Amino acid sequence: MRIELKEFQVDAVTKLLDDIAKMRGMYRQYQQPTSVCLAAPTGSGKTVICSALIEALFFGNDEIGVLPDESAVVLWLSDSPSLNDQTLMRFVSASDKLADWIGDRRHLEVVGNDFCASHEELEPGHVYFLSKDLLGKGKLLVRGSEANSGRVFWDVLARTIQNANRNLYLFIDEAHRGLGHENKGSRDAATIYANLIDGYEGRPPAPIVVGISATPKRFEASMDERKSRASMPTVSVSPRDVQESGLLKDTIELRVPENEDPVDHQYLTMACERFRMACERWDSYCTEQSEPDVSPLLLVQAQDSVSKDSLKEMCDQILGLVPSLNPAVSFANVFGDHADIAAGRYLIPYVKPELVQDRRQIRVLFAKEAVSNGWDCPRAEVIFSQRRRSDSTYIAQLIGRIVRTPLARRIDADDVLNSVACYLPRFNPESTKDVVDYLTGKKDEMGGSHLPSRNVILNPVTVEEASPRSEEEYQQELEAYEKNKEAVAKAKEQLAGYQPTLDSFVTPTPSVDDYEGAGNTTEVHSTGQLDINFTENASAGLTEDTTNPSSSFYVPTNPTAPIPMVPPKKLTDRDSSFTKEEWDGIKAAFASIPVRRNPKKARNEFRALLDTATLLMETGLMRDAGRDVNKNFVSMLCGAIIQYGDEYGSARHDIEVAETRKIVIDRLHETQSEAVEEARTDSEGIAKAAREADVTFGGKELANAFRRHIVVGEGKDIDEANLQLAAAVRTPEIVSELENWASNKRGRYFDETNADRDYLSEADRQRYDELERESAGKRLKHIEWPTSAVLSDNYKKYPRHIIQKSDGLCPLDLNDDEDFVVATELGRSRTVGFYRNPSNNSPKSFSIPYSTSVGRLALRPDFIFFVRDVDGKIWPSIIDPHGEFLADTLGKLRGYVEYLREFPDVFKQVLFIGCMGGTERRAISLLREDTQEAIMNYDEVDCKALFYGPGSFPYK
Repeated sequence: MRIELKEFQVDAVTKLLDDIAKMRGMYRQYQQPTSVCLAAPTGSGKTVICSALIEALFFGNDEIGVLPDESAVVLWLSDSPSLNDQTLMRFVSASDKLADWIGDRRHLEVVGNDFCASHEELEPGHVYFLSKDLLGKGKLLVRGSEANSGRVFWDVLARTIQNANRNLYLFIDEAHRGLGHENKGSRDAATIYANLIDGYEGRPPAPIVVGISATPKRFEASMDERKSRASMPTVSVSPRDVQESGLLKDTIELRVPENEDPVDHQYLTMACERFRMACERWDSYCTEQSEPDVSPLLLVQAQDSVSKDSLKEMCDQILGLVPSLNPAVSFANVFGDHADIAAGRYLIPYVKPELVQDRRQIRVLFAKEAVSNGWDCPRAEVIFSQRRRSDSTYIAQLIGRIVRTPLARRIDADDVLNSVACYLPRFNPESTKDVVDYLTGKKDEMGGSHLPSRNVILNPVTVEEASPRSEEEYQQELEAYEKNKEAVAKAKEQLAGYQPTLDSFVTPTPSVDDYEGAGNTTEVHSTGQLDINFTENASAGLTEDTTNPSSSFYVPTNPTAPIPMVPPKKLTDRDSSFTKEEWDGIKAAFASIPVRRNPKKARNEFRALLDTATLLMETGLMRDAGRDVNKNFVSMLCGAIIQYGDEYGSARHDIEVAETRKIVIDRLHETQSEAVEEARTDSEGIAKAAREADVTFGGKELANAFRRHIVVGEGKDIDEANLQLAAAVRTPEIVSELENWASNKRGRYFDETNADRDYLSEADRQRYDELERESAGKRLKHIEWPTSAVLSDNYKKYPRHIIQKSDGLCPLDLNDDEDFVVATELGRSRTVGFYRNPSNNSPKSFSIPYSTSVGRLALRPDFIFFVRDVDGKIWPSIIDPHGEFLADTLGKLRGYVEYLREFPDVFKQVLFIGCMGGTERRAISLLREDTQEAIMNYDEVDCKALFYGPGSFPYK
């Protein structure tokens, strides 16, 4: 695969491959047709999952341990050619084995009207993309016309199914669509789908059907109705896993006006400013992290009847606010009439929706309704919509198309880059309820697929860390800025052709705080330069000229000239929320909290070791890791063969020699004799037996290292090398010994390189952490310090949070019990500050593993408070309120106990608050030994009794 699958995607592929192997056996042995459904929510990468699945069917998969099905044929069915086109393109971009480039048709082929002319059967190792419309009444594929050499597609399909050397897999994309009966069109589609699934006019049914849908109920019901077809359990991708993987943006910002005044112009201005900020932040991030350019996109959702004059006005406004755009190539449309548009001096060409993501020169895209099903564009960062409040379906669908993260991972360094901003000037707060319910997962469908629940923010505001800053420090910053300004002015005077202007004598250099009025925003470039956006009125008479030395906004290009500094921000209430002593204590307490992430078992210990070695080599942490792994593997395997000689010898004999029983009947003399003969396995048979070693040992790298050692190092032939490998991999004791070695070796690598982990790029750090979760042993993490976040300003504001608005307050969405806890703790004299622990899977979140019936999950305490003890030291404390006593409450409490027994001296206090109903709240002190014993010995499902047991008391 060209892309690395997320953990939940690998799980889905593994489960589907296991099910398909069973289904294949059922059909071969009993002629039993079967079906299975992949239920994958929007944004989960269902096409990537399917490309990995098909790649493993055709070529095998060393990591999962799957051998190829050399008879596999895939027929991919969808309801439109455009959907097939974008699926094919996605397969090419995801799988390096299915295609080398977009025109590579060795394994990927589109079924056209004359397909049957060149095909008597479907060939193994091919994916055939078929649109259902080609099988409609009177179509060339089903007429047996001259264009198809008299053949019909139904017979081509039947011959393929009946061929014992073919295993046909029918994949149905968006499977819920073709199985409905709402109207005549859907009835016709259902008939075509049924003919493919059940067999047309007495022809054999599709042996194995794989349905793919975000809303699988209709497909599942349709398969259940077919009594002759066995259904496997649905393979479901959890929306929670998708969100936590970082594939989807964490936050959706919705901006709607408080009243119904016309604010289109103002909102487009705000959208452009937000878009320009996104462009600058992405450019800065990608440059610093050596990532490919993201090229953010502004999506403008126009009215149905939008005129060319209106488009021209919007283009003028956008270009005026985002001057980096190129009017010749930056604009495009995906309107339904598929036409290029000339709007004044702007050419706005039509582009197919599926091509937008890769056309990086397109930076502003005009759309109308929901673009097209199946389309997504991770580059899209900002939406401006002219749709009216009655069009909530279109808004929700469109937002659902741009939820993917551009780099397919969460950006830990800048939360703004994990969000999409939506400006809805023709909506109001009341009419956005359907949209919010859909985006937060409270509403299953809105004319589109279900989305994983996410954080939707109305009236967003950015909060920043409350680092203390004194008047003296501000004055020092101001003095440094004034000196820098003088140095910059002198450098300008030294430039050839310098002409002083009137502005340079009478116009003071603007400060950040001079432009905090409505409609003005200030952004700071990564170079330290000040970038000011003016409203239409504020900018009158002011121009910026980066080429004219006499301009008051001219920035010298002389590399030896001083770089202009940003004017210091004036002091705010946030700067005085904490003293320096308190802040240092809070940060030290925060840094002291150990995090134990949920471990995951490596699917293949050898593949995980090789992946770790590759990462260490690529990042420079350990240049010789690959050679070290190969050398040690060979040494370990040679030693294990000697250590388990008897078991190995038996396995070797079984491979090397095939015993057969010879029976001789002499009819003349009426005698019969029996004898055992031995037939030695030839080179081809030995090589075939050794292929299992390639899969078991995580690919050919380690197995080939052993082959080289036997052939080059010991001077033996390749048959001997393959024979040893085949025998070793069939000796469980040897495989187990080597798996333990691989796991421990990987753990040692992480122990040796952990100190250098923080110096990796963000992408490499995330990959490092994912691989480390598979390693043996217990390794500690620490929560990453939060520097900023985007929150809704609509919520109640709280003081003394460690990230705040400039007024010293932090808006938080708390329920009544959480609000009570914060108010109670802030009312205690010992409390210095607090942190609202995020509920997502970000590195800024504190989590504790706990066990459930479905495996290990992570609990995330609601609050960390920072308290001062009698000696003045600041400690972290956990106060965690819970309003319901669910089946997992005992598991969470035991997770706390296990964690606290391992780290008993980190927290000053840990309280689990039970909200018992009404105003009664009781606390359990989890640091007490008698409380811990009571929890670990408790055997009831209902945990309310624990809140009246040892270590419990009224919380007030």
